Amino acid sequence: MIRVNCVIQADSSADAARAELERGLVDIHRARYPDAEIEVTFQAVAEGYMFTEGQQSTSSIVAIPLGRATTLPEREEFLRAVCDLWVDVTGCTDHEVVVAITSGAPAAESADSDTSTSSDTSTLQEA
Repeated sequence: MIRVNCVIQADSSADAARAELERGLVDIHRARYPDAEIEVTFQAVAEGYMFTEGQQSTSSIVAIPLGRATTLPEREEFLRAVCDLWVDVTGCTDHEVVVAITSGAPAAESADSDTSTSSDTSTLQEA
C-alpha cells in the first residue's frame, strides 16, 4: 500500500478540494503504476502553525513514497503531473506546492544522471 501524505493549510483551497485532489493523485499514480494500491491522507495545519519566510504559509506539501525503482525522467514527469494537478485544482502557484518522491533503489540511468540518492524533493517553479 502506497500512502500519499498531504500537509495542507486548514481552510485553504486545498482543504476545500480534498476529494478532487485525492482523485487526481490516485489517477496520476494508477496511470503509471496500475498494480499499486494507493491511499491519500491529508493533515490540515491550523492557522499560526505553518510558515514560509516568516509569514503564514499558503503552501502544500505532498509526500509520495513510490516504493519502486524509478529513473530521473520518470520522477520528473511524476512531480510535474502532481504539481500541475495542485495548481489546476487549487489555483495556487508552482511556488506554493512542494512535492517529494521517495523510491526504492534508483533504476539504471545514464552515466550523467544522479543516482546517488533515492529521494527527490522538488519545488517546481515557473520558468
